[in-house]
Amino acid sequence: MMERIKNALAEGPRAAASTIHYLYLARIPFLGWLTLFVLPLFARWVGRPLVLGAYDLTSGGEAFFVGIAYGLAGGSIYFTAHVITNLCSKRFRLVIDPIVQSRIDKGWAGAIIVAFFVNILVAAAASKPIHSYSGQIAGAMVLGMLIAFAGALAAREISFRLAKNPTYRGLVWLGIKIGLRKQKGYLRPVSADVETDNPAKWEYEDGQIRAVCYTFIVIVAYCVITGKQVAPLVALMLLVSLWVLVLVGVTFFWDRYRLPVLLILVVYFWLAGFSLKADHYYRVWTRLRFDPELTPGEIVGRAAKEHRPVVVVAAAGGGIQSAAWTTSVLDQLGRRLKADSGGAYDLPRSIRLISGVSGGSVGGMFYAENFNEAQPDFSHSFQAACSSALGPTTRGLLRQDLWRALMPFLVTDICNDRGRVLERQWCKSFDNKFKPTAKLAEATLSAWGADALLLKRPALIFNSTIVETGQRLAISTVPITHGLIGETEFTQRYCAEISISTAARLSATFPFVTPTGRPTMLSTNPSACSTESPPPCGGGDQHLVDGGYYENSGLVGAIEWIDDALTDLTNPAKNPKQYPLPRDILLLAIDAFERPTDPEDPCQPTQTAPADKSAEVAHGVIYNLASPLHAVMNVRGTGQKSFARRLLRMFQARWAWQGVNIRDVKIFFEVEDPANREEHVQTNQKTQALVGKKPAGRFYIGVDPGKEPLSWHLRPREIEELKKQWVGFNTASENCPDNYQAILDFFKTELANQ
Repeated sequence: MMERIKNALAEGPRAAASTIHYLYLARIPFLGWLTLFVLPLFARWVGRPLVLGAYDLTSGGEAFFVGIAYGLAGGSIYFTAHVITNLCSKRFRLVIDPIVQSRIDKGWAGAIIVAFFVNILVAAAASKPIHSYSGQIAGAMVLGMLIAFAGALAAREISFRLAKNPTYRGLVWLGIKIGLRKQKGYLRPVSADVETDNPAKWEYEDGQIRAVCYTFIVIVAYCVITGKQVAPLVALMLLVSLWVLVLVGVTFFWDRYRLPVLLILVVYFWLAGFSLKADHYYRVWTRLRFDPELTPGEIVGRAAKEHRPVVVVAAAGGGIQSAAWTTSVLDQLGRRLKADSGGAYDLPRSIRLISGVSGGSVGGMFYAENFNEAQPDFSHSFQAACSSALGPTTRGLLRQDLWRALMPFLVTDICNDRGRVLERQWCKSFDNKFKPTAKLAEATLSAWGADALLLKRPALIFNSTIVETGQRLAISTVPITHGLIGETEFTQRYCAEISISTAARLSATFPFVTPTGRPTMLSTNPSACSTESPPPCGGGDQHLVDGGYYENSGLVGAIEWIDDALTDLTNPAKNPKQYPLPRDILLLAIDAFERPTDPEDPCQPTQTAPADKSAEVAHGVIYNLASPLHAVMNVRGTGQKSFARRLLRMFQARWAWQGVNIRDVKIFFEVEDPANREEHVQTNQKTQALVGKKPAGRFYIGVDPGKEPLSWHLRPREIEELKKQWVGFNTASENCPDNYQAILDFFKTELANQ
């Protein structure tokens, strides 16, 4: 017994070192498996706003292809890990007993199956909350997995048959010519003569041909599956499969020379970055003319002269939820005002400006597009805003941007990327379904500006941020003339034209979803661009991202636009037509998330402040290392809100001296009924089951802070919640009047002044 203990203690350090050595060599397959295992958990909890939408499978067909894609990813992990396990003794001098090798292979297979079942559970939970549908999803995924498993068996069979085929000798000859004969772990001699270049005297090591055959199957499946629209989860799984195969091939070769794969990737992408085609571009073209009357003052002045109300909307950012909520509020509010006033209060024709950020810009675009309909139905804007664009965007990542990143020199259309795909999907969501008289795909900044000047459509501001300078860039259909330091207008910087869908996309560019882009000038407006040239007025190298990086509420753009209009109207030199000054302006601030906790807000619902438990939590080295970044992010969010709120109050006070009453109404997405909250549903499912009632639903009903969808996909329950919740209009208190009544009072005053 003592002898065994001594032997075990002596073997322990060597076994631990061998394990660490093996895990390092197999790090790429391990990271691939970890991605498959953690991704559904990430989607269910921490990354729910961005990732959970990918697990919403709308049909058994989608689930089937997800199963195939997962099987391909799992097969990539298994085959590459098998090659490393079997050949590490020859290439890396890490000896593993054959019995242990067999156990390791079984361990990989078991881990892949476990991760697959975790993905099934989350997909079933994220899709329709019906048990029969969950069973259909799970069954289709398992069937797809079995098909992929058959493909893996086919790869094995092909490798066996290939060894007896003349093609095999051609592959051996190719390996010899590129120097694999001198590299351990690739070719082995079948005779004692190791110096010969005769292909008949060499053969590939066990597992190499199988991995090559499987790679060929994955590439064929990739081309076939991505040839049509695919579910986002399919694209993610295919991406994992391809990256595992590529990176394992790189690490298997270079690990022998102690060259880190991260260094190789950094050098490769750095060199590829010298190609102009590796960057992302958006299309602009020469603007024929600038109308000198196209100013905020002209629009507001005309509305005041015609005794038409002046309503300004600030739509905050927040992905697809913000887009859908903005359109839902404006549609429902317009219907309710019209019904309550007998048709006297016309909200759509009273809106002079929509200042949007990110998803708010997209919602504003869809709402303004409704004015192209012969008889506008503003519910169409909500339906278009709810349409999923996540699938086409992830497909664009696989089809266009993957090859742009790997081989930029082969790119022919520099504007064709996943950002452009997202634009086309937005236009398709509206144009093909609702068929307006003028297509959204053909809408331009100047055309919509001309409509705004005639009071036929609201002016729009698509707020964006310049990466290189941090400035706010306003892409406006009606630009201001009195810009502030640190902010600029698109037409002033570039002297160019741009499509409305591109402007909305640039305002909603979160770099992990859609790429940052810089402009490329076209002499005309073609559907594709093949040459890069900077636009006039400079700024050609500057990239644009989401406007929320600068300010997320849209209030700054709205305030500056109104201020510019009122400043011109009070200046006789700028107001030769002697337009009157509007005496009442309504500012609607739409936010797609719950009202933040703010003790200075009189409209905050009365509640007991939670106890501060920060002193009870231990904070160590990790907290101190992370605290600078944590503080920066918190200060950024709080600073934005404080800045916009203070700017609004100063703006209101300034124009109150001129007799202009600027009323602001805040509209948040709040779910006041506890029965609509997820926690209530989950805690009451067991109780309902005990009393024989069907549970109300699973996993998502209503708003839950930190879980709101931000990607370009809404699940059916989220759409239903956005339809029925419309907030803040029945929360009157002593200090906070009813918001809806405030809107009614504004229109009542305007009607009395006509």
